[in-house]
Amino acid sequence: MGGVVTTLLFSVLWYSAIGSFIFQSGFQTIFLVFLAAGLMMPYQAVTSIRRALFYRKQRSDAIVHGDSCRGKIVGITRQDVPYYSTGKHRQLRYRRYYYLEVEMTDSDTGISSRIQSQGYRRPIHRYLGSDRVTVYTDKSGWKHYLEEFQWKEHRSDPDIFDYPREFEEVHLGSERVGQIIFAVVVILMILNMLSPG
Repeated sequence: MGGVVTTLLFSVLWYSAIGSFIFQSGFQTIFLVFLAAGLMMPYQAVTSIRRALFYRKQRSDAIVHGDSCRGKIVGITRQDVPYYSTGKHRQLRYRRYYYLEVEMTDSDTGISSRIQSQGYRRPIHRYLGSDRVTVYTDKSGWKHYLEEFQWKEHRSDPDIFDYPREFEEVHLGSERVGQIIFAVVVILMILNMLSPG
């Protein structure tokens, strides 16, 4: 649900600006287009929230009713997953995901197996202080969830794997920069709406 708050704030700002224009110049039929277009933002936010709650429920069910065992992170896979942007000009873009390779050992049989975690948008392995995790498996035996990560105490602590950082260093701060730019735009728009004339 990372972008939901930003989407909702922008939606409020969108409708405030349209309301301000209607108040100043009176209602015109062109405003119907902007009012209708603004409905997409709350719709996307609600869809994101519903999707996140659905997957969180699956995860909590696996933790409560599934099996658990200790696992060891033995590797990381980075993958750029293609997707098409929304809108009139659909473009092929890529999202970078990081997958943890985890080796589990069944305490009853001693048999080891290897699973791949779900994809993480951030390079989670850079924040880990240990390669040990708890793996929860749902009743179907197909879905695995990682819990009880041991995080680094300090950012400067050594990484558990010695992989090249490549694009990660630039990518780590990009979300914060986007939030700052959004905040500046919102403040400027509010000041513009409140200024007389």
